[in-house]
Amino acid sequence: MIALVGVLEHAHTKIAELSNADDETTARASGATLIPALYARAGLTLTKGGDNIPLLVSEVGLLEAAVINLESYQGNEVVLVAGYELLDVFSAREANAHPPRRIHGILTFDGEAGTQPADQPLLP
Repeated sequence: MIALVGVLEHAHTKIAELSNADDETTARASGATLIPALYARAGLTLTKGGDNIPLLVSEVGLLEAAVINLESYQGNEVVLVAGYELLDVFSAREANAHPPRRIHGILTFDGEAGTQPADQPLLP
């Protein structure tokens, strides 16, 4: 989580600093629009006893775009390496994906600690 947010924030800073794009375009190109949802998911995951924060494939695409943009804008090499390592981890996890579901509007994994399978109600 820390590495992912770090990559997205660094991408946002570099793109804002070196491009003429408006704020909305900069936020999308850097993946920074994902950060609030990540914090909400992390909080819910921790309170439910889980240890995996779900990302949708399209959200991993935001990380890919952020890494590509960091290369274009000569981002910090340490952050770039972290971004590529995250992409490798997500690629390896793709084969073991869990079905997602929403609890109170927050994306979670189905069947993790503290969650009910999708076909069972949250409340008895």
